[in-house]
Amino acid sequence: MPLLGLHMTVARELAADLGSAAVDSERGAYYLGATTPDIRALTRWDRERTHFFALDEFGAQDGVVRMLQEQPSLCDAASLDAPTAAFMAGYISHLIMDEAYICEIYRPFFGAGSKFGDELMANVMDRLLLYHLDMQEREDAPALGEIQRALGETSAEFAVDFIAREDLVRWRDLQTQIVMRPPSFARMLTHQLSAVGVEGEEAVAGWLEQQADELLRGTIERIGEERIREYLHDSKEKARRAMKEYLS
Repeated sequence: MPLLGLHMTVARELAADLGSAAVDSERGAYYLGATTPDIRALTRWDRERTHFFALDEFGAQDGVVRMLQEQPSLCDAASLDAPTAAFMAGYISHLIMDEAYICEIYRPFFGAGSKFGDELMANVMDRLLLYHLDMQEREDAPALGEIQRALGETSAEFAVDFIAREDLVRWRDLQTQIVMRPPSFARMLTHQLSAVGVEGEEAVAGWLEQQADELLRGTIERIGEERIREYLHDSKEKARRAMKEYLS
């Protein structure tokens, strides 16, 4: 699924189109919301608990609808304080970006029985693509600096019952620290590469130096640059519409 740099920069890109006083005044809450479905990396919860989407179910799913059904107190943004409304708008953007990636990119190209799914390197190819997309967004250092400052200013006091405030505070502090630092590529791929016999820090680093660029180029060629652009464009538009509807 998209990495946190992409989630935050997409949220920043879409914020101006929302026309929301809550988002404009509570950018830190908004950016934190755009990362928080992945708080399970800190809490070790099951993914479905925060994404409201079951990876092993292949029928139609809508994580935003399910979240609001399970959390009815959050349905009416107008009744929420500004930090909570902004946080939830960001949260919605994350759910939509993830679901679009699963359905439009991961399952057709990398999942079981997919175009690449029978290849041992399928999951490595997926992570390479996600890292590439994230690093493209991270080229705008001033934007990341703005996001970092806003994150540091938010109190993380949101009326969100399904995540404890102490967990949100720890997550905010972590995101504030790492937003300017790209994820460790080698660490990201350690698990995936171990499945194909590349184990140990030195072996992973050597593999990356020798093969990562070529495999990434091949992955993009086989998926198609147009398909990747369509995913980014369409998921952003869907997120923008969903956030505007929620905040209106």
